[in-house]
Amino acid sequence: MNYEQHNLKNLILLLLTVLTYTAVLILNRLASKKIFFPNDVGSISRLFPLDITPAPIIFPIIWSTIYIWQTIWLIYVITFHFRRCSNRDLLYRKIQLFHPAFFLAFVFNNVGMIVWLFVWTNKLIGWSFVGLLFLTLALYLALYVSYKSLYLSRDQLINLNLKTDFWMVSILVHNGLAFFATWVTIASCLNLATYLTYGLFIELNISTTCSLLILSVICILFSIFENFIWQKYMLYTFTPWIVLISGLSGSLYKNYPKSGENLSRNNIITMLLVLICACLFAFKIIMFCLYKTIWKEKVDKKESHRLLQAKQENLTAPI
Repeated sequence: MNYEQHNLKNLILLLLTVLTYTAVLILNRLASKKIFFPNDVGSISRLFPLDITPAPIIFPIIWSTIYIWQTIWLIYVITFHFRRCSNRDLLYRKIQLFHPAFFLAFVFNNVGMIVWLFVWTNKLIGWSFVGLLFLTLALYLALYVSYKSLYLSRDQLINLNLKTDFWMVSILVHNGLAFFATWVTIASCLNLATYLTYGLFIELNISTTCSLLILSVICILFSIFENFIWQKYMLYTFTPWIVLISGLSGSLYKNYPKSGENLSRNNIITMLLVLICACLFAFKIIMFCLYKTIWKEKVDKKESHRLLQAKQENLTAPI
């Protein structure tokens, strides 16, 4: 098969990814200046206050980190699509490190971000929750596709002496997307509480307690998945816990009662959730260390068996 020529479908998807992401950056900037948008994002948050919203300083730090990180991995992905092997084959044609579904999922995320910007700044809080949920699921899909692609491609990367690319994808793409996905998960829980309180007129502390409990369940399920079900895929992904601890600590800092006032139910739940996330983060690090030391021999044996099976399947496959 000729791998020297570009695949038009892949290049179109890559271009679409870059264009939609650029549109997100531009529209975010315009929204902050109230150009083409009736309000900025922050003013709507202040219009619908919650007792679990993080401190204002958290938002620019997190969003700046998200956009810088996504830009860096996008630049890496672009350069990867124009790199060639020693025999002039294009790397992305020889190694499917970035599946078309990955680009489609990230494009859907970008479209969801744009829709969310418009509906949120127009105070359509119900639809903004739907938009956030859509883009969050799109990010998780992009992550899943990328995890699978890297896992299936790692033998080729090793054989071609491209271990650096393994680490680039693990650190830049996976941790960058996970950072993004975790923050919009928190934002979705906040948006849900906003809709329940100001859209369905449910009592504020009940709405926010529901959102905190949902986030608690998500954290526990995520820990189970990353440590026991998809550990081979998620071994090097650490950023979700950093985002969770930062966001929840910012919430506690902003909403902690002044001296003389009693702790609210949501203060207590937030404190417990910070503690749970810190413990789960420590557990993640312990499991990582075990996977790389005590369990390494067992893992290597399983991988050797898998490689042997793959070779046998190739040999017995019909020509």
